[in-house]
Amino acid sequence: YVPAIVLERGLYVRERNDGLYQVVTYLAAKMFDELAINAVVSVIIAAVAFYGIQLQGSFALFWLTYFCTLICGIVLAYTVAALSPTMDVANALLPVYVTTLLFFGGFLFTYDAMPPWWKWYSYINPLRYAWTALMINQFEGKDPIFLNGKTVLQYYGVHGQSKWANLGYLCCFCAFFLVCAWAALKYKRYSQR
Repeated sequence: YVPAIVLERGLYVRERNDGLYQVVTYLAAKMFDELAINAVVSVIIAAVAFYGIQLQGSFALFWLTYFCTLICGIVLAYTVAALSPTMDVANALLPVYVTTLLFFGGFLFTYDAMPPWWKWYSYINPLRYAWTALMINQFEGKDPIFLNGKTVLQYYGVHGQSKWANLGYLCCFCAFFLVCAWAALKYKRYSQR
């Protein structure tokens, strides 16, 4: 995803300056391509994982969460690539940012165990909402006692939340990163014609 935006930058700038298309057209074409391929592939992968591991809950929610997380990652990569002057910068920034998201998604550090000065970061973390939706989907019907007399959902601090609301928040992040990618492609200039 990163190489596509960075490597096509010269061609994109030239064709955009020639008036061949708008930024939204370019981004829509890139997203249509990714959505078409990943919609089919993600159903297959989600079905193999969901039924192969015999997960509980709704397959539809499991797939939608997986698909939205995938799309969120794609538009995040587009945003970072559009903001980065070179491929090296983009390839350095994206993994660093995603790694920080992994730490504060709620699995490695539970929400209750996060230092107070880092709790805010979990609220602006798309992986938190994806992980929470999947946890609630898995354990909502059967929430076994896990540690210290707490159930799994209580231990991880997600008891009482809505899985569909968390999926909705994840979709909001997808839209936010898409708007950021559009703004970066429209206003950020690295090469001249």
